[in-house]
Order: sequence, then structure tokens, then C-alpha cells
Amino acid sequence: MSAFPNVIFGRYGDEKKAQSTTFGPPLGSIMQLPDGKQYIHAKAQTSAVLAPGKIVVAGSAIPDHGCGTADNLLCTAAAIGATTIVVTAGGTTAIATDYYAGGDIFVRDDTGEAYTYKVKVNNSAATGSTCTVTLEPEDPVVVAIGGTATAGLRRSPYGDVLTRATGSALVGQVIGVPVAAVSAGFYCWLQKRGLGPALVSATIVVIGQPVFADTAVAGAVAGFQQASTATIVYNELDVLGHVHAVSGSAEYALVNWCNP
Repeated sequence: MSAFPNVIFGRYGDEKKAQSTTFGPPLGSIMQLPDGKQYIHAKAQTSAVLAPGKIVVAGSAIPDHGCGTADNLLCTAAAIGATTIVVTAGGTTAIATDYYAGGDIFVRDDTGEAYTYKVKVNNSAATGSTCTVTLEPEDPVVVAIGGTATAGLRRSPYGDVLTRATGSALVGQVIGVPVAAVSAGFYCWLQKRGLGPALVSATIVVIGQPVFADTAVAGAVAGFQQASTATIVYNELDVLGHVHAVSGSAEYALVNWCNP
């Protein structure tokens, strides 16, 4: 096992310091402040500026790279202990060099299925060509992969984040909330737990109420709405936190984040 810690104990204000394109702690590392607030290390998408108090989600997956219903990445057989997995790129989307560095490859079907491995680097591959996925040396293949197995590739959920868009569809899971402005392509800290800012949609929230990702205002939260039939209609299934101090519509409330 490695002695590298994935939890950093920061000082007040560290979460708001100027960000840069220089890689710091590994993506997904946690920073905790003395009062228990927690933040996760992430990187904004190269075309996405992040604003404080607006919910952030992981970038979208590429269906052709094994994240759709079709089995587009066929594996070459790999023995126990192998530190590379070779896949043939199907579909119509090429694989870029190191696009999945720091992400994961998962065996989705057939011999070796249900195992996930950490990607160190990958080479480029046009559709119909092979892509060699190099694993982190400490995470080799533990169950032999068959020559008819299929795999999926997914970027780190923390390496390509953007503001949650409007609408009910999500391109990726909710990751956290910035507490300072973040330039496109910059590394940053996103709040996961503790008191922090939250943009409120047109639905006014109340003290103690759970909040969800709003579907009408990008990056905003909303409380639950009581319909005339007395049925509670939730904007999202996941409770992201609870209101600690209220605000008006299109203003910023204080939320005790618990699950972004």
C-alpha cells in the first residue's frame, strides 16, 4: 500500500485561493478545514468557466468508448498481472492520446467482467484500430480478460467538470460546488460537505429544507414543491444538502452540503 495521503488538512481560505493550470494533488483528493468542511480537487472543462455557488457535474461520457449500449471496445486477451489492456476502437469516435489518463477502464462483459482498473496513459486510436491502455503499475489485471470481452473507458469524474445545465438530463453525476470563480481548464477545489453558498432558483427555500439540483436554472438548487394533488415533486432524486440560511429568488443562500 502507498503512504500517499488522499486527505489534505487545509487552512481557512485555502479553498478560495487563485487556481492555475498547474497540477497539484491528484484529482479526487480531499481537503478538510478545521471546522470539518470538505472539498474535492477537480479540474474545470477547457471550455467551462465555473462560478461560485453553482452546482458542478462531471463531463459527459463517449458512448462509442464503451459507455453506451453497444459493445464498441473489444479487448485483446490479457493475463493476470498484465499492466496493459489493448482494445479495438469501434463506433465512429477516435480515441485521443491520454484522453483517459487518470480515468478508469472497466470490463463490461464476458471473461474478466465486473473489474475496474486505473488508467495511467493511453495512446491514440482511429476507429477500427487498437488502443493500448496502460494501467497504474500497482493496479494490474487480477482476473484474466478473454479475447471476446468488451470494455468501457471513462475519464475521471473530477477531471472534466462543468456547471450543471438546465433540463432533467444529466451529462454526469453531481461533483460539488465551487466557492470561488474558476477559469476554464483550471484546477480547483469543489465543496462537498459543510456550510457553503448555493444559487437559489425561483422556488424559495426554507430553513432546514432539503435542496436538490434545479432543472430550470443552470447550477441552481431548489426545495421540494407541493403539487395540488399533495404529491411531492422532486427536481432530482439526490438530496444535496439542507438550507441553513434562506435567500430570495436568484440570490445565494447558505446550504449545509452533505452529498454533492
